[in-house]
Amino acid sequence: MQMACVFVVLAALSGGVRSYDDLPQVTVVQGALRGLYLTSRKGRQFVGFQGVPYAKPPLGEMRFKSPEPPESWVGVREATQYAPICTQRSIFAKQVEVAGSEDCLYLNVFTPQVDPGGMLDVMVWFHGGGFVSGAGSFYGPEHLLDEDIVLVTVNYRLGPIGFLSTGDAAAPGNFGLKDQVAALRWVHDNIEMFGGNPDSVTLFGESAGGSSVHYHMLSPLSRGLFHRGISQSGTALCTWALAANGSSSYQAKKLAKLLDCPTSPTADLVDCLRTKDARDIIATDKQFMEWDVDPLIPFKPVVEPIGLQDVFLPAEPLHLLQESPLSIPWLTGINSGDGALKAARSYTLI
Repeated sequence: MQMACVFVVLAALSGGVRSYDDLPQVTVVQGALRGLYLTSRKGRQFVGFQGVPYAKPPLGEMRFKSPEPPESWVGVREATQYAPICTQRSIFAKQVEVAGSEDCLYLNVFTPQVDPGGMLDVMVWFHGGGFVSGAGSFYGPEHLLDEDIVLVTVNYRLGPIGFLSTGDAAAPGNFGLKDQVAALRWVHDNIEMFGGNPDSVTLFGESAGGSSVHYHMLSPLSRGLFHRGISQSGTALCTWALAANGSSSYQAKKLAKLLDCPTSPTADLVDCLRTKDARDIIATDKQFMEWDVDPLIPFKPVVEPIGLQDVFLPAEPLHLLQESPLSIPWLTGINSGDGALKAARSYTLI
């Protein structure tokens, strides 16, 4: 009798467990992906594909350069775990150690079901963190996937790894924003396979992510890759979101000195920085701040020199807005407590 009861219980349990072969799969331009089933806040089952590469790892000679398309793979690639966060030291907590990896250009896709041709609205999230910290994996899909949308969250390069600029062709800057453009191109090419509509893409983000959204509305590189924008507590017109004239090259030379690299010519400066460990580069952050507080964002978006390839920001945001007003819907506002981040850091010094 006891054995019969055990058999019945085990049979019932096994009926609720999916086998490995039952996990969701999808084929994108680069190859096949295997995802996993997840549950939303209200108990709805949905599908997730985590740690999907949208660009080549920006390592070695690829550091301080625009991202390149990802390579293809053979067989089925596991997409059941988040990729490492980009190299950073968190501004959200008293984090002593530098964390993350330079091999971090991955995104995550969440969809109600794998339904090629489903044509659901797509939302692409760019995280905040002052262009120095954060990750797509910090923001879960459990709330938004109560609705019929396809959600994409993105990692992009941060700090000097993502925003160093020498003011010339050696390192024109905005690499983190160009990573986001690469992610949008990947979405445009592949999202239909997840049930998303590539012609109905909304960008949204908070703080640095909000200003990123606004930047994409102004950039020639992002044109045609999305159709609406939502900026929360951040726009391209915020003083903290754009490097002042000349400041980026000054910061680049200061970074070079801190890491025993030449400050000129700029090509030698950049070549030397490419040989340094990414964590050592990020670990210089405290050397750019007074009282461990300001400036919170020493490396930030810049106006790039004209005449170069892949120019993300060809002029000051205000000039671009005056020259060509926004032509797509844009929702913007503030989060009432966003400034508390800097206030809290200052308070600890009193």
